[in-house]
Amino acid sequence: MRWPEDLFGARWALGLSGGADSVALLHRCVEAGCRPLALHFNHGFADENGDEAERFCRDLCARLGVSLRVGRCAAPEAGPGSKEARARRARLAFFAMALREADATGILLAHQADDRAENLILRMARGCGADGLASFGWCGMLPTAPERRICRPLIDETHAAQVTWLQTRGLAWVEDVSNADLTIPRNAIRRVLTPLLPHMVAGMNASADLLAEENAFLATLAERAIVERTPGVLCLAEGTPPVLARRALRAWLLVAPTRRQVERLLALPVGAVIQTEGHVTVRRLSPAAFSQTPPARQTKSAHA
Repeated sequence: MRWPEDLFGARWALGLSGGADSVALLHRCVEAGCRPLALHFNHGFADENGDEAERFCRDLCARLGVSLRVGRCAAPEAGPGSKEARARRARLAFFAMALREADATGILLAHQADDRAENLILRMARGCGADGLASFGWCGMLPTAPERRICRPLIDETHAAQVTWLQTRGLAWVEDVSNADLTIPRNAIRRVLTPLLPHMVAGMNASADLLAEENAFLATLAERAIVERTPGVLCLAEGTPPVLARRALRAWLLVAPTRRQVERLLALPVGAVIQTEGHVTVRRLSPAAFSQTPPARQTKSAHA
């Protein structure tokens, strides 16, 4: 188990869903002498037992003497992306707001080794490159509040280890009923694939570590390939390999592009123009240079 070095010298929050992993993490924090601010988000989906989980978290925090803040903004049942993606965006927005209002350094999340392996499989299925396959690591920054940290103390342990830890102490948790829905890809991996190949979790986590190292190196090379970069113009060194050009384009474009869109940009003849998502106009100025023009009254922050 890994704790942030400033666990006792800074204000930390903890994402508490009511599930086994986050409940074990909270108990282990308290056992270590730390009482973080617990953050629980009730998505309000009709097919989930969110109200039960919220009541459980309120009772648990009251018994442990832990401060709790609850977000209860229902994620839309319909909209762009999957239901799980919309729920994640709403939850991260709540985390960012709560951390800023509490002036907390960061948040402890209960992601563990199984979660990381599942994430790697899902990203492979989407055709991600090294930056996507590196998945999440032990620590990082909150996407919705980059000045705040994320730490994952359970990253080297499994879900089964958390369940065993709770059971041996007679401690309860809430099982999310949506976890039984095998139409959700993550659940299918967790319920079907992982039990058949239990040895894969350690290997996939080792792969994620290696990919993270290689991804950081490629990011450094891509940065060195940039000759000029402004919000409107990106100029790369002549002969920049496509693997580095793709990275530079993704980081520069106002609206995050798909892999197919980046490939279309690199295939544009000089002088040609296309529109990416968000109606950003991109022109190829030369074999190594591009310009982009956002639509009226549109900025990068609006799409962050």
